[in-house]
Amino acid sequence: MPQERLLRWLGRFSASLEKAWDVTRELSLPGISESLGVVRSALNVPLAALEKRGLVFKRMAHVIGGGSRRRNVYHLTEQGRILLATLGEDTSTPRKSASEGKLYGHAPALGTMYGRSSVTDQVCEQLKKERSVYLSGLPGIGKTTVALSVARRMVSEGMNVRWCTADSFSDFQSLCVDMGLSDEVLNDSEAFAEHLSQHHDDEMFVFDDVHLISARHASAFASICQQILQHQGPSLMFIGRELMVGFEAINRIPIPPMRSDDASQLLGDSYAEEETRHVVERLGGHPLAIQMYQNTTSLPEENADIQSYVENVVLSMLDTSTRSDMDHIVVLPHPVEADKIYNKNIVGILDDHAFLRWTGDMEKMEIQHLVRNVRRTSLTDDEKRELHRQGVEHWATRAETYDDHIVLLFHRIHARLEDIENHCSQAYERLSSSNSHSLAVLLDQAIETSPHTSHLHYLAAKVALERCEPQHAHHHLDAIEDESSANEIRIGIAYLEGRIQDAERGIEDGFEYGTQHQKNQLALSAASRLLDDRISTELSKDAVKQIKTYLSKIVLPDDAERRSVTVVALTMVQHSLALGELNFEKAAELRERLASISSSDDAFIQALAAKSLLVQLEQGIVQHDEVVNATLQAIDVQSNTLHKEALKLSLIETLLKENNPLARAHFLQTEKFDYTSSSMLAHRLQARWWFCKSQIQPNAQRIALREAITLNRAAGCPRAAKQLEAKLHNLL
Repeated sequence: MPQERLLRWLGRFSASLEKAWDVTRELSLPGISESLGVVRSALNVPLAALEKRGLVFKRMAHVIGGGSRRRNVYHLTEQGRILLATLGEDTSTPRKSASEGKLYGHAPALGTMYGRSSVTDQVCEQLKKERSVYLSGLPGIGKTTVALSVARRMVSEGMNVRWCTADSFSDFQSLCVDMGLSDEVLNDSEAFAEHLSQHHDDEMFVFDDVHLISARHASAFASICQQILQHQGPSLMFIGRELMVGFEAINRIPIPPMRSDDASQLLGDSYAEEETRHVVERLGGHPLAIQMYQNTTSLPEENADIQSYVENVVLSMLDTSTRSDMDHIVVLPHPVEADKIYNKNIVGILDDHAFLRWTGDMEKMEIQHLVRNVRRTSLTDDEKRELHRQGVEHWATRAETYDDHIVLLFHRIHARLEDIENHCSQAYERLSSSNSHSLAVLLDQAIETSPHTSHLHYLAAKVALERCEPQHAHHHLDAIEDESSANEIRIGIAYLEGRIQDAERGIEDGFEYGTQHQKNQLALSAASRLLDDRISTELSKDAVKQIKTYLSKIVLPDDAERRSVTVVALTMVQHSLALGELNFEKAAELRERLASISSSDDAFIQALAAKSLLVQLEQGIVQHDEVVNATLQAIDVQSNTLHKEALKLSLIETLLKENNPLARAHFLQTEKFDYTSSSMLAHRLQARWWFCKSQIQPNAQRIALREAITLNRAAGCPRAAKQLEAKLHNLL
């Protein structure tokens, strides 16, 4: 039977791989072991027998993503494939039904599972009864395996399952992206929970390793999950060591050790029955401990805990050099590509010892959490700091992706190097728009470890504002020593909380601080926000007066380059103001002034001209077809994505006011901006998109209005938010 299972497994892979330079990990000993659900040593006898019969051969090859050293991989011979063809269908593998659901995300592969049927039944029953469950237990005890078994059963019954695995940087939104919901992520937690509940109520979401979610994001994560349960949305399965705060009402099912008879099957037929029973009993039925067992290692003393066994026995199998290199992986914050670790030559060694845990797509790896936790505990603070210092040197030359730069900043923070404020500032510019969830956690860590924290609190507050999290911005505000920076944050919080008078008072205070350049930036920003703070083209007299007051604070700089930039920005604001006052002649003059600096064919000037035509169309001054054609031409020549999308939205908004069915057609061709875009302009464009959606798709009106309200506040547009709140209240 073991030989037949090996033949069937290897027979899944094409003969073309027999001479390939790179092969999948599933053809290596660790991959075969995981797939068949037995320890590596249990494969030695049946593999040797198959080789002796000429049915299997092994060779050295590079394993994809598995480091630089070549490793043993196995293939069927031609004779082996002929024999496999005579075996017939594999009755042990259930046939896939056309009515099966789908498994989304990057769930780990589930090989053969022994036992666990009773706990799988218990979890499934709980999910069908309460729509939620929390699996808890020791590292390596089999929580993820049980969850995968449940997920596979649910999929076989026709349910779609979405899987994600958390790390110390994860928030709810980033986990949803991992589950394949990147186009559905919202900033407003209430709207997001309602949206997921409406569109995925017949699915199951699985959150693995939730205990790793940092305190920075844990509360918001728990809140959204609770709202989903209140809305009777998708079923939720959480996997973690212990019950998280905020999940006390969810039924917890602890995953026990394996029963002796089931655990014995992990060892295969390579040991005598009495010896197998002895090994299982000494290792307490702990599946990961059994998988790491080798017949050359001693067993723990009776009643010894698994952590002691790992520290005193399992890790002793590694030589000093390998253990030292492994520590560089131990201190990493999340899985990384094997080819980028400190010494990629040890990947094969660690994999052969079952020390590695791979992501579902096999692209990244980390140390098994049981081993990692034991090793981290044994390292002194000085040893960890030295590992981080060496990590900085290593990753500084290899950082390419966003994830790489996150690892680099993590090492810099925990190595406690000087100038961490400068490194965090650079990281803010690089990561705030794409990885704000990671940056928020890293800044909190930097604040804990750095002696100088004022600027770090300022950066953390900015990230909080961009993430629409005023409570976190408040937390950092009092620690910001620079008054100008603190005032900037106070203004942002006031806007986000809808306190218009406090925000405007903060702007006035801001003109008392800083350089003239900073005052110019504040004036332009405040004027632009006030121009955007509406949901129609109408601009009140009070708003016009206030905008002109802000612009009067601007003093053109002497420096030629800075003066030119300021003139362009000022002219753009004045153009929007002229359109708000319906002064089309002045708007045309301002466009001519800009054209003298660049060109009348400049894409941005064409966009300004198109916006002027759209306002004129609303006033009945120009013909519809002329305006639509001119706007579409202007859209086509835009190279800047934000400018292109802004002009599309302007066209849609104008068509909506005319009740023109073209509005819907154009809206369906306009993509929602990526939620990671965190600039105020991006927030404002997102808000406009959601408002258009609320008018075009009535079934999503309430959710769309909530999201538009939150985004308008984040963009510093509380008046627009208040107008939308009135519309929402009318719906409710």
